[in-house]
Amino acid sequence: MKIPLAQDPPLAEEEIQAAISVLRSGRLTQGEKVAEFEKVFAEAHGYPDGHAVFCNSGSSANLLAVTALDLKPGDEVIVPAVTWPTTVWPIVQCGGVPVLVDVDPATLVSRLEHVARAKSRRDHFIWAVHLLGNRCWEASDVGPLENSTMILEDCCEALGAEINGQPVGTFGRFGTFSFYLSHHITTIEGGMVLCRDAQDADRLRAIRSHGWTRNLSTVARVAAEQANPDIDPRFLFTEVGYNVRGTELAAAIGLVQFPKRIPWAIRRRAIAKHWTEALDVELFQPVQWAPGAVPFAFPLVVRGDGRDRLMAHLEAAGIETRPLVAGNLARQPAMRKVKHRIAGPLMGADFLHENALYVGLHPGLTDDQVGYLPQVLAGFRP
Repeated sequence: MKIPLAQDPPLAEEEIQAAISVLRSGRLTQGEKVAEFEKVFAEAHGYPDGHAVFCNSGSSANLLAVTALDLKPGDEVIVPAVTWPTTVWPIVQCGGVPVLVDVDPATLVSRLEHVARAKSRRDHFIWAVHLLGNRCWEASDVGPLENSTMILEDCCEALGAEINGQPVGTFGRFGTFSFYLSHHITTIEGGMVLCRDAQDADRLRAIRSHGWTRNLSTVARVAAEQANPDIDPRFLFTEVGYNVRGTELAAAIGLVQFPKRIPWAIRRRAIAKHWTEALDVELFQPVQWAPGAVPFAFPLVVRGDGRDRLMAHLEAAGIETRPLVAGNLARQPAMRKVKHRIAGPLMGADFLHENALYVGLHPGLTDDQVGYLPQVLAGFRP
């Protein structure tokens, strides 16, 4: 028996037929399907005016969000030391300085005291990263933070997670999401940025597509054209941009997958609960799943020094493993190439770096597969 990291196969027949329909239509680049997916996604998150911007990956979603902050050289962005690297690289690419803070090894995410420890006299922003679907903080905590800084939410591993009934991604200025192959839903590759207001959404649509005005709202596009009458409006550029657009093919798949997130979240939570309750707490430190969490994968945190032996044990039994994302980013060699600051000791991040891994947790797992992991873990001895 095997437990793969991602659902296999990742697409059902209806997703395949949706993709074939797009291929036959002849319209493959960003168009009506992308706009429809953005609208559906925004409305589901309480933004009926459609302030969502689809792009080609969650990493690009992060890049778009940070670009729109207009960081000044040296502006600091507080970010957990345990996260995916492309939460951090856009900060550097846009001229900012990442400030790495510790995480709570019991929850995998940063606490308010970690953030408070990182604040300095420089202007700063905060990346709240809902790692592996375990959401940060409480709703009551966001207000005080927001009064003094700008919050972004990295929800790339947390689609469907909530804080007191409110979806993650709607507390800060921007919320970013990923639809990678193994995430809560997939468009094969793809990402989304939720925005609080129309102006930010318009800017992101321009930045997403070379910096041109073609995809702006009518009001914004007409205003830009009137302000620049000497330039052909078909190639009018008002932003410094990229080409990180999503395709019609990806959006068509997303439109089929997106409604499935709700029953899939129920299944994910049930599997995580079963596996957590089955852990031998003398060998493993169970992760504390917050109310409203939607696990993307299942972390295993070894109390001793047997993580590598556990990886080998699981892999030999057909259970795919990965380290807990990038571990402590401060220890990654790429960080030596960039200016950054470390705020306080990173004891929790170091502990997870050395002791944590994760295995696949997805709704396609059969009951037999769900029962298989505890059996294999029962045979592990550090």
